Amino acid sequence: MFVIDVEKSVSLAKLLDSSGSTIDPQTLYTDLLLPQSSASRPYTVVNMVSTVDGKILVGPIGSTATGLGSPTDQMLMRRIQANVDAVVIGAGTLRPGNVVYDPSLYRIVVSRSGDLPLTNRFFTDAPDNVIILLPGAASVEQVNDLKKKYRVEQFGSEEVDLRSAVKWLHTNLEIRKLAVEGGADLNFQFLNLGLVDEFFLTLSPKIKGGREMPTTVEGVGFHDWDYLNMELITLYHDHSELYFRYRVLDRQIK
Repeated sequence: MFVIDVEKSVSLAKLLDSSGSTIDPQTLYTDLLLPQSSASRPYTVVNMVSTVDGKILVGPIGSTATGLGSPTDQMLMRRIQANVDAVVIGAGTLRPGNVVYDPSLYRIVVSRSGDLPLTNRFFTDAPDNVIILLPGAASVEQVNDLKKKYRVEQFGSEEVDLRSAVKWLHTNLEIRKLAVEGGADLNFQFLNLGLVDEFFLTLSPKIKGGREMPTTVEGVGFHDWDYLNMELITLYHDHSELYFRYRVLDRQIK
């Protein structure tokens, strides 16, 4: 069992909960009761932490998210992970530092090139559970090198075809629930393709600023006045840190 040694620091309180749940706030996200997946893809959630002004770093560009969220945020992240079969992240999210996951969890990375930090614990802790998603244009030599130790699957041409990839994960690995953990471009790709069902956001009581600092969702953005609607399901807090759970609704196109 994957142990989280921050439980004693939890001081969660409810601000809003329209889910019909009567849970003790201290057990927030322990059992998310995520619905069954569709016939073609996993039920998918995005999980992110940001400053009040939407930044996902408090250090310089290229650094880790260390110092952004509290121990409670870290605990809730682990609880969300315990509710899914796999996590998927972009290669850029891996490069700054080590990411620690439950060894039993599928860990999936999306990369254009296959240039990955293979000494990172994401790869070394449980290599049998690593899945690397690459486009067809990735170097044959790079692909063959990665295949010596990891499972590599290719979808699309210049970019990974995420729609095909998640369908493959659902059909071939029976991944029914999936968590997307950034970066910002990957988040947008999933949202833009209509592959996200819920969005979890921790709002850290910090301001960062900076025109070039990354935010929770980036990419090319929706066209002109297009956007996604969301519905707030729950809102809890631990002192000044807020924990939002949204259901992703329809896309508004004008």
